[in-house]
Amino acid sequence: MLHAPSALFPPDAPATAPYARGTPPRPRVWALLGPRTGDNNQVLALAEALGGVVETKPLRYWPPRRLTPTNRFGGAGVATLRPESRALLVPPWPDLVIGVGWRSVAAARWVKARSGGRARAVWIGRPRCHPARLDLVVTTPQYGVPPGPAVLENPLCVTRQTPERLAEAARAWAGRLRGFPEPRLVLLLGGDSWPHELRAEDARAACAALAARAAARGGGVLAVGGRRTSPAVLEAVRAALGAAPVPAALLGGEGAENPYAALLASAAEIAVTADSAAMVSDAVAAGKPVGLVPVQPARFAGAWLRLVRGMRRAAEGEEGSNAPVRLLGRFWGTLVRRGLAGWPRDLWFFWRALERRGLVGTVGEPARGEPPAVADLAAARVRRLLPVAEPPAPAGTGHGGAPPAPARPGGCGAA
Repeated sequence: MLHAPSALFPPDAPATAPYARGTPPRPRVWALLGPRTGDNNQVLALAEALGGVVETKPLRYWPPRRLTPTNRFGGAGVATLRPESRALLVPPWPDLVIGVGWRSVAAARWVKARSGGRARAVWIGRPRCHPARLDLVVTTPQYGVPPGPAVLENPLCVTRQTPERLAEAARAWAGRLRGFPEPRLVLLLGGDSWPHELRAEDARAACAALAARAAARGGGVLAVGGRRTSPAVLEAVRAALGAAPVPAALLGGEGAENPYAALLASAAEIAVTADSAAMVSDAVAAGKPVGLVPVQPARFAGAWLRLVRGMRRAAEGEEGSNAPVRLLGRFWGTLVRRGLAGWPRDLWFFWRALERRGLVGTVGEPARGEPPAVADLAAARVRRLLPVAEPPAPAGTGHGGAPPAPARPGGCGAA
């Protein structure tokens, strides 16, 4: 159940509504949302997988991103939130706070402190602080979050594209997609995401490969762009599909008119640009053969990427780097494990994890594997953190009977 941001409550409102004795608790969840749709969808996917009452809290910040204090040495607080966002964080406090990114970590820890430590703080992605400052970090390989009891690393991002949502989207779009014969080959377009960029020639080559394969199979090609897709890439794709020897089109739309989920559902194969871990995860979770459209290092970023990647591989015990890089990597890795530094996001580690599991291939040779149920895995870990309802007293137990066993304390590495 998803609710809009809560109204203001008086300061003396109860911390949380009590659970009925002996009934399984439905956690009250605050979903801290930011400006990025892909990030927000991961927060909502995990919140919904828990089956609780979800309240969305869209947060906005007043200092520029680069001036926001780091989480590595900071505490809990809401000083960096705009007043309208601070007004959303009021009692009754939740059982669970789920966030993503790093700018709202301090706010989540502030909520946990205000709740008397009862609210659990669960993070998705890279919080840019030691994981022990939170109750659980659900992450993916590109971030290099150090392993520990409060870390769950999955090969895929948590996705909202459940079989039920995909089936609903397929029904809603069935009439509009009827002019594009099956098998439909689908291209999902992202965009530049430093230190990588999506180039028009790579998107054009993907269109050509899909069109040739669709022609051989009597099918069609459909593509959809996103907010980060550049005009140059969109124009290259539109021109390539316009000249394709099969029914093909570049679709678009916002909200209910966005064909994204319908294309995931109706695709026989999916080609997806490699810049977006969330979009790649959606494609893999759809259960279709998936091929990655390559992205390239941005200008001047190639050498930096190779250096930092070699350092991280050395810190993780892999071979292949020269002696100075190994020494530097092991030193930096020690700082990362102590929470004093972090690794830059490197999608190469994400791509490698998927390739090793046979979950993705190339546009020319897409691969299909058995995707893990990452939402269920994450939800199971989160449930272990939540308070356990007290079971009903056994029949015949009266005054003087044995006291109930204490509930297992939740949380690991809580701040």
